[in-house]
Amino acid sequence: MRFIRRIWLVMFCAAAPVLTGSAQAPTWNWSNPLPHGNDIVGMAWNGTLGVQVCELGRVYTSPNLVDWFPQNSNLTNDLQAVTFFGNRIVITGANGAVAYSDDGVNFTASSLNTTNWIVSVAASSNLVVAVGDNGALYTSTDGATWHLQSPPPYLGPYWLLSVAYGNGVFVTTGEQGYIATSSNGTNWAAHSILEAYGQLEYVTWINSSGSTTNFPYTGFWTVSDGGYAFYSVNNGVSWNLFNLQNSTNVLYTCAADNLTGLLTGDSEARLGSVVSNQLSWPDQIGQALTAVPPWTYFATVLDTNGVYELAGYDGMLVESYITNGNYNWYTPVYSPRDWLWQVTATNGLYVAVGDNVRIMTSDNGADWTVEEVPLTNSVSLTNTAFFCVGGTTNLLVAAGTQGSLAVSPNLLVSVVVTNTDGSLFTNDASSFGVIWDSLPAPAGTTNDLAGVGTFSNLYYLVGGNGTVLNSPDGTNWTRLTSGTTNYLSGITAFTNGLLVLTGNEGSILTSPDGTNWTSRTSGTTNWLYRLRCVSGRLLAVGENGTLLTSTNGTNWATIRSGVTNWLNDAIMVSNTCYVVGNQGVVLTSTNFVNWTNIETITTRSLYGTATQNGQLVVVGFEGSILRSQIIPATTPVNFISYAQSGGYNLFSVSGVVDQQFTLDSSTNLVNWVNGPLLDLIYGDGTLVFYQSVPTNPPPAQFYRCTLVP
Repeated sequence: MRFIRRIWLVMFCAAAPVLTGSAQAPTWNWSNPLPHGNDIVGMAWNGTLGVQVCELGRVYTSPNLVDWFPQNSNLTNDLQAVTFFGNRIVITGANGAVAYSDDGVNFTASSLNTTNWIVSVAASSNLVVAVGDNGALYTSTDGATWHLQSPPPYLGPYWLLSVAYGNGVFVTTGEQGYIATSSNGTNWAAHSILEAYGQLEYVTWINSSGSTTNFPYTGFWTVSDGGYAFYSVNNGVSWNLFNLQNSTNVLYTCAADNLTGLLTGDSEARLGSVVSNQLSWPDQIGQALTAVPPWTYFATVLDTNGVYELAGYDGMLVESYITNGNYNWYTPVYSPRDWLWQVTATNGLYVAVGDNVRIMTSDNGADWTVEEVPLTNSVSLTNTAFFCVGGTTNLLVAAGTQGSLAVSPNLLVSVVVTNTDGSLFTNDASSFGVIWDSLPAPAGTTNDLAGVGTFSNLYYLVGGNGTVLNSPDGTNWTRLTSGTTNYLSGITAFTNGLLVLTGNEGSILTSPDGTNWTSRTSGTTNWLYRLRCVSGRLLAVGENGTLLTSTNGTNWATIRSGVTNWLNDAIMVSNTCYVVGNQGVVLTSTNFVNWTNIETITTRSLYGTATQNGQLVVVGFEGSILRSQIIPATTPVNFISYAQSGGYNLFSVSGVVDQQFTLDSSTNLVNWVNGPLLDLIYGDGTLVFYQSVPTNPPPAQFYRCTLVP
């Protein structure tokens, strides 16, 4: 019997490491939406493994199509398509990007040396075919080495948009209703041109248990940007039009089981079935609670249990289930997708605010809870967006559209808890960030409120039409005269005893007492959206990549950011300043002169940022929340349990969220072999890891977790 020992040996730094500056590239993880927020452009399933491909080289894999794990594709190109070639995963993308993997973890990336986007890929048992822009057509016998082929005949200046394989034939579709078929990927025959129906966005082989004469037809199906769908029962030579009645939205994908067919696209999801011997395609979008959520879906697969899996924009996932013969739909993971405009960190708690009265909190940056706000006084579900949040350790203030206002005091409230034996006990918990009170608009203002700050034991709000308000308690507010009608959105107290405001048209105001204001020269007419005190200086960020800095609040210098994106917020973590902005831009600098535009995992606009415990959190477009542990946590990683089953070693470990470590092994406790790099990406800081048992296992094996700083 093999003897296995688990060794709790953890290597860690005695002190937190210091960043080297703007060259430091954070490792990002999604906190919201879950499991991630990237656009799922392509998805494939081979019965045991699911693969999703997204923008910026993002790849996710899943053993069950519900739990998705990020993998390193070694690409930063926007990925477009994925297929299985036997057990090999083959991926294509923008500017000729290609990659393959045999285990779903280790990817080998390369380039086809073209600027063409390779937007679709399909495989037979011995050949892979990929197509794309400008009639690009490539073949490969191994998914690694590719050969450029001549475009199929009569394509002209148009592009190929999709390719599929089935019944010994490859079928490709494209612009102007183009269709061609091939048995070898090299010699192609053009068929009926369906140009009146627009671009044929997607083609797939449907292998239902039906026949070529009964729905759902076994054969090739294709969908168009004009809301049309076709099927072919003779290997793509001739095509029949489905009657979708009032469909006009773009269709991106289709799939079918043995009873139904599913067409999805831009705010479109139609489930076709035979009712009373008539084929019907009712529009499922927006009908009751069992309908498919209104969204844009780019990919659909049918899993081995006959469940439809829809995926699309912003990482949306939807599954089907059948009740009494009816198909219903649900999202496996609920994630708010309201825009988040600002986030703050106080008392060990992150608080993010945004559209539709959205307030979310987290104590670790990974797990977020939606907090309720009473819909009364100035707060309305349909008209209220919170643009700012801040305050002190005693009181949080959130404010937004038309003077909407809510506060959360730091009070102890009694909470009744039920024990496992059914007995009750009362515990005291803080209401801070959790319990919110809606208040009337402060001082009766109807202007938007976009910035909150504190100065001289008073709370301040700033907003539209030069609005400046202050309060001793967050409830009773006084309107102040700012001397400007410009929209004010930035506010911070500086170390020299000044309160400083910024806004549109390059507005900068300073006050030594929070009441009397002096206008300062900024040298720009760009909107200075947010103002922060970082590393003993003032930093204003805003429109057209604007960066201004000052050491006294009076004299301001322009800094070259190197970008033209709106810049929305800034924060210091260790000795590095991070600035976030539109289209996912993140800039870093250690000297406020030289800035580096670093890679992120999203193109979503980022509006707010906060930090605690060396962690960087950013929030933004459609509920995006990203996090990165800039200063690695040095808390030891511990083994929870070990088991061996089915030829695998099963490890369960725990630590701090986003810790990275290697699972190393040894047969003698002297010589160690570095294991795979692992990441505790779940909010509870736990991970279950499977490792294959060697064919000839050693008599004893020891393991340790080694932190990676």
